[in-house]
Formats: sequence, structure tokens, C-alpha cells
Amino acid sequence: MLFGRTLRLPCDILFGRPSDTPSSPNKYLNNLEARLESVHAFARERIKLASERMKTRYDSGATGHHFKEGDQVWMYNPKRRRGLSPKLQQNWEGPYTIVKKLNDVIYRVQRSPNAKPKVIHINRLTPYRPTDHSSV
Repeated sequence: MLFGRTLRLPCDILFGRPSDTPSSPNKYLNNLEARLESVHAFARERIKLASERMKTRYDSGATGHHFKEGDQVWMYNPKRRRGLSPKLQQNWEGPYTIVKKLNDVIYRVQRSPNAKPKVIHINRLTPYRPTDHSSV
């Protein structure tokens, strides 16, 4: 198929047109319109199915963290500093304290009582677990 119709080959010229070829331009136009509608419906169905699959795959890896005011968290900060390899830079900063929950996914966090609060999306936060270095 090319451009919504079958190719005309040299043998078609020798032996005549196939029997399913419409005899008038109106029939061809109606046939083309019906085929395009069915192709569009099929494409919409496949896009919807792919979208549902992508959502399921994303949701399976999404974290279900819900923080309360006063909780301590790590904040992801991908900002790069000059002169240091990106592999050696620390991407997680903290601990930050949750000051206020603005909505389901947005939090206001603050590093210290004197620091300026930041508004951060939940995707950039993870629970803070202090490390115990006393046994080393």
C-alpha cells in the first residue's frame, strides 16, 4: 500500500485493472474515507492501550511517600558544581524539615530555622534516615 491505495504494477496494465477497483471517483472517495476512519479508530485504540501500559509501568515504580509537617527528608538537587566530576558530587542534600504540605505533591521545606524555605515537588524528596557512624 502506498498513499492509501495499492500499487499499479506493469502486469496490471497488461491484464487490466483488478475487479475491486472502484469505477467512479465518488466510490473511490467513499471507500477511502471509510478506510481512513477505520485506521484512525484502530490508531486511537492502540494509543489508548499504550498509554494505559505506560501509566501502569510508571505507577509500579512510583513511591508512595506521604510526609507530615516536621518530618525530615533528603532533597534531590542535581545542580552541578565546577571542578568536580558529576560522579563524585552529592545529589541529595539534607536533612530538610517539612514546614508545610501545600497540596498532595508540593511541600515547603526548610534546611534550618534561619534558612529560606523552598517549595519542592514530592518526586525530589525521600525520607531521611540518619546514619549511625558510632560503630566505625
